[in-house]
Amino acid sequence: MGIVRKQSIIGSIWVYLGAGLGFVTSALLFPHYLDAEQIGLLNLLVTYGMLFAQFASAGFQNTITRMFPYFRDETKKHNGFLFLTLAVVGIATILMIGVFFVTEPLITQSNDKGGSLLQEYGLLIVPMFVFIVLFNILDTYTKALYNATRGILQKEVVLRILTLILIVAFIFNAVNYHQFVYLYVACYGLIFLYMLVALIVDGQFFLRPDFSLVDKKMANELFQVSLFGIIISSASMIVINLDRIMIEKLMTENSLAQVGIYTTCTYFATMVILPNRPLQKITSTLVAEAWKRNDMDQLQLIYRKSTITQLIIGTLVFFGLCINLDYIFQIIPEQYSSGKWVIVFIGLFYLSDMAAGVNKDIVSNSPKYKKLSHWTIALIFVIILLNFVFIPSYGITGAAVSSCIARILYNVVAYSYVNRKFHLQPYSMKHVVILLIGGVAFLASYFVPETGMLICDIIIKSGILTILFCVMIYFSKVSEDVTDLVEEFRQKLGGKSRK
Repeated sequence: MGIVRKQSIIGSIWVYLGAGLGFVTSALLFPHYLDAEQIGLLNLLVTYGMLFAQFASAGFQNTITRMFPYFRDETKKHNGFLFLTLAVVGIATILMIGVFFVTEPLITQSNDKGGSLLQEYGLLIVPMFVFIVLFNILDTYTKALYNATRGILQKEVVLRILTLILIVAFIFNAVNYHQFVYLYVACYGLIFLYMLVALIVDGQFFLRPDFSLVDKKMANELFQVSLFGIIISSASMIVINLDRIMIEKLMTENSLAQVGIYTTCTYFATMVILPNRPLQKITSTLVAEAWKRNDMDQLQLIYRKSTITQLIIGTLVFFGLCINLDYIFQIIPEQYSSGKWVIVFIGLFYLSDMAAGVNKDIVSNSPKYKKLSHWTIALIFVIILLNFVFIPSYGITGAAVSSCIARILYNVVAYSYVNRKFHLQPYSMKHVVILLIGGVAFLASYFVPETGMLICDIIIKSGILTILFCVMIYFSKVSEDVTDLVEEFRQKLGGKSRK
């Protein structure tokens, strides 16, 4: 448990450091020094790269996590598991390269009358998805060897530092945009190479074939786990990236630029869900352990506390974004102001995820784990249908609305299933109180007169909202964890407890 706790803390530090670096590059520098169309291209290269990578992985990220313990034996070079993994992934990657060249005209074709940079740089999707799939496989394998932080450091921090260096080089004319794009793709290759070299240095890169453990029963188990892994991972990735693809395909004017505006604005909205990432690493482990003991009371406790804690954090961040909406578009170019409501609706998208707590973890660790794949596939069809309705009429705001509606429906279905099947119900009037407190704090800070100085207004309004929200949350006692944390702090300062 010491290793888990230590790596969770270190991983959280890398995640937040990476978020800060990402904010500087994606939210501040990119909009000022790259055209929206150029930003849209970079995002679509990554989007298509991740989608193809999910299929090229052949579901083996899931297979490594669930099946590697059966092969683990360093004295026997882990019974050829890495060779088996890379052989299957290698074949799947070659197949996906073939699929790309068959579908390439559909991918790069655009309805935009002005043409698209994607037609010029579309072939870079191939090296992009190859680098991504190989990195993901080696990262998951490294995690199975009890080193969860190496990949997080590379993906969240190193990759963003490399991107920051690139944009600075572009600003000072050390590279042109053509070179920038190729070097941007190469950055993904560099973090893959690091993972490869690190495994070799650790003496864990075993490529000796060994099929002694792969009998008929094991082969069938590997196939079943991999197949489920393909379905759930690819479906989840499609859900996350589908809006960008459909914006580029359905909009007829400046489609790639609209993707750039959309992705830049959604980056601000991801601040709502960011705190969930380190929390999820902890709660998912607790949920798995509770299921192992079949401890339904513990599951109910985790479920209830997770919804309250995450809703408190998500509500504060969401209303913090809302109070600063106009200021955001004073920081980034005016061209991006069309994405104002994208921030709001994608923020609500993520707030619904925060309010859902660990419902997906409860299902994924239960005997009914396959239900997640059914819901996710249904979610894809709902998003596609809504996008066809909303994007032609409302553009990027329509894409955000579609994602928001679909995600809320998904979380309602997940909640209903967990309630009906496992008799777990986390919600109460406390959740309503949290939202009301957020609304009151927002209104109070909204009507504070502006000074006319951008930084001062951001600090004053954000500060008032935060103080009011936190004080009301504490005195309302909606969260035992918050109350206990404050009381512990008061006691350390020598103050009296209110208990």
